[in-house]
Amino acid sequence: MKKNSKNRFHAVKYLGRLSDFLTETVEDELKKLGFPTLSASHFEIITYLLRKQTACNMSKIAEEIHRTKPTVTVLITKLESLNLIKKEISPSDKREIMVSLTKEGKAFHKPAREISIKVFSLKLWGLNPEESSQLYNLLEKTYNYTCQNKFKN
Repeated sequence: MKKNSKNRFHAVKYLGRLSDFLTETVEDELKKLGFPTLSASHFEIITYLLRKQTACNMSKIAEEIHRTKPTVTVLITKLESLNLIKKEISPSDKREIMVSLTKEGKAFHKPAREISIKVFSLKLWGLNPEESSQLYNLLEKTYNYTCQNKFKN
């Protein structure tokens, strides 16, 4: 195996392991908060809605968290069963479902912030701010390129 191929192989392996580690960290923190059945994807939806502070349609949520609409539907159903979000028909388009946080969902703000601080802490990552910025830029570039070219040879 050529050195560049070996490096790419290891980079992909490390990205997978890092993704697993971050997912486990978020899910462990959710368990500590009394939400043992929530996943990192549920957390992404809640934090997105907390940031937006307004109702959003399912398509926008799917786009934001990089999941399919059917997957988001399942995730939203779970959050709704826990009374963290509510679904309503859009007044402007009866075909569109709008999702917003309930009072209980909005109360998730402080724990969500604490989890985010823990997960995104540069101490956890072992990076200085410049390295963190470089890593983000490279990951974003790689992600966008692979999404645009995934079926091209």
